[in-house]
Amino acid sequence: MDASPVMLRITAFTRDDVSQPCPGCGQMSDWTHSRYARHVADEAVGGRPVVIDLSVRRLYCENPACPRKTFVEQVDGLTERYQRRTPALRRIVEAVAVALAGSAGARLLAVLHQTLSWATVLNCLMRIALPDRPPPVVAGIDEFALLKGHRYATIIIDADSGQRVDVLPDRKAATVTAWLREHPGVRVVCRDGSGAFA
Repeated sequence: MDASPVMLRITAFTRDDVSQPCPGCGQMSDWTHSRYARHVADEAVGGRPVVIDLSVRRLYCENPACPRKTFVEQVDGLTERYQRRTPALRRIVEAVAVALAGSAGARLLAVLHQTLSWATVLNCLMRIALPDRPPPVVAGIDEFALLKGHRYATIIIDADSGQRVDVLPDRKAATVTAWLREHPGVRVVCRDGSGAFA
């Protein structure tokens, strides 16, 4: 472990004698192809950000019928596929993104010693899977900027509970109309003053 006044850096290795399941077929394997280092951000400790330099194995899948020839092992509670943050830090970022989104979320995360741009916070928000909910009776519809002046999206909320129902990829009237047709339970729509939603 390397502890500096501005960061904690932890170096760790996975064990060579542990079998891992192939994500493609589930076949267990411990046949090592190679190793490489992943740099995973974790929750801050004592006011300092934490980075884990984790040496992981790329393994061969031992099932000849599997289309996936190699795969990278994952460490439960520490790594997730294609992620550069631990699951614990991902949950914090998602909670902040849901509450504040964009620039406000990025400012709060900076106080929590996590430096993310407003665009990254919005991308985290957009990746969160929506729970299955019945369509609202009263829906609130508003647009927001993903990239101000260039790219916009539409958010639909349950006006009674304030819960997010859906996020549409653009702010076109046709997209909103199609969503409303797919959800006939909506009886009242509260919208912003945009002429596109009229």
